[in-house]
Amino acid sequence: MKNIILTANGFNNNGKRSEKIEKLFEKISRGKKVLLIGNAAKTTNINSRKDVKDNFEKIGAKQVELLDIKQSNLERILEFDVIYVIGGDPGELIELNNTSKFKDYIVEFLKKGIYIGESAGSIIMGKDCKWVYDIKKGTKPKYNKVLKTYKGLGLTNLRIYPHYDEADEKLKEKIDKYEKEKNTQITRLNNGEFIVLEYNK
Repeated sequence: MKNIILTANGFNNNGKRSEKIEKLFEKISRGKKVLLIGNAAKTTNINSRKDVKDNFEKIGAKQVELLDIKQSNLERILEFDVIYVIGGDPGELIELNNTSKFKDYIVEFLKKGIYIGESAGSIIMGKDCKWVYDIKKGTKPKYNKVLKTYKGLGLTNLRIYPHYDEADEKLKEKIDKYEKEKNTQITRLNNGEFIVLEYNK
């Protein structure tokens, strides 16, 4: 079963959404229990918390619950059919991953559920998120932070760069330069685009 969907803006109302992604979300969530993990959108992208909840309710999800995850409520993850990780500050998700058993619960959840990442929620699925901060340092305060670790969930080998269609030429040049210098590949995702993967431990 293909159980991981990585997006740029997902069900967020910022930027264009494709009809294809609308149909996909409806197909996998109609009549299902959907958990929105809002950690990354606590201080940035705040409005999207309500937008995403409303959008899932409109397409017929049985239950839509917004939750900021911490060690004490991690088990709630296993109660749902679909998890949607709202975008915003990737540092919040990195901290959650490295101060709790978040990864363990996501891996357990993926045995029967579907994970959807929006922006930061897609980035965190990679092994190491330091590259994002190297490229985007100076663009927004959240990327100027120095974190104790940049370790991601490591459930995909992809390095997702979301909202590529919003990047200016200077930023696109930095992405190209980083790839060449580090001999690595960055997967560019425009708003409305998505990647579907299968995770098997």
